Amino acid sequence: MNTLNKILNIKHPLLLSPMFMVTNEKMVAAAVDAGATGALVAHNYRNSHNLKQAIINLKSKNKTPFGVNLTLDFGNELFHQNLKICADEKVDFIITSLGDPKEVIDTARPLGIKVFCDVVNERHAEKAVHRGADALIAVNRNAGGHAGIYTAEELIPALKGRFDIPVISAGGVSSHTEMKKAMDMGAAGVSVGSVFIATHESNVSDEYKQAIIQGGASDIILTKRISGVPMTVIKTKYIKSIGDERSWLERKLKKRKRTRRALRKALEGTRLTRFQHYVVGPDYQKVYCAGPSIARVHKISSVKEVIERITEPEA
Repeated sequence: MNTLNKILNIKHPLLLSPMFMVTNEKMVAAAVDAGATGALVAHNYRNSHNLKQAIINLKSKNKTPFGVNLTLDFGNELFHQNLKICADEKVDFIITSLGDPKEVIDTARPLGIKVFCDVVNERHAEKAVHRGADALIAVNRNAGGHAGIYTAEELIPALKGRFDIPVISAGGVSSHTEMKKAMDMGAAGVSVGSVFIATHESNVSDEYKQAIIQGGASDIILTKRISGVPMTVIKTKYIKSIGDERSWLERKLKKRKRTRRALRKALEGTRLTRFQHYVVGPDYQKVYCAGPSIARVHKISSVKEVIERITEPEA
């Protein structure tokens, strides 16, 4: 089987998932150093220059493959600039999320850049395969953040049965046993995110890390309130307070980023700040995305330690 480690010439078929507001340069570098791989999140950078600098930094430290995640939806006004940077810097692979990957694939493939496409069902997978994707990332219902609706047991065999390209399983992996189970079902590798949030290399708040350590599977809920797309998050007081439905104004301003930023700035320092989620959307600093695999996280570890726990057989 053409596994992820063979595709990228790395030691372990493990990808440190690109997580919005979480994955950073240090985490990806640590994953690469540990024999796995990782992907920067273009959306985590305020401008394309900062993304380019992060790519250059990683390339200067080692020759092991890493990638970049590009979000294709939600009015991503930096998309074309970020795609050009990925092409100019010839990153090893691009992960596409939430949209049609055609432009990315058409740009990347002639340059030898591999494209892995997030999919949650066979319909999305069919489009990605038709466009020329190099691999599918099968996002199941146990993934943190934007999750799918099917279990890994349902999704992996369905995709493997229809399409002749590698399928990487995303969601629910926190141990070697779970990784082996996914590989035994036909997965070419695993994309792992939630268990890397409470690591030394992660820059999220201490509150977020403690929510990961103290939380369990029963603390994870699925909500459309954050982005309009089903998302798994830790059920905190803040999540309870903002409700389950987006306001009409928030829906209207979904793709008007400049207007939203202006409104958010106008609300800062006023008594109306606590109502900002009704106008410009939730405060993402208070949204703790994660999947049920956090049940196996009991302390803050290093990225290397987490990778070793997942890739090495348990004693």
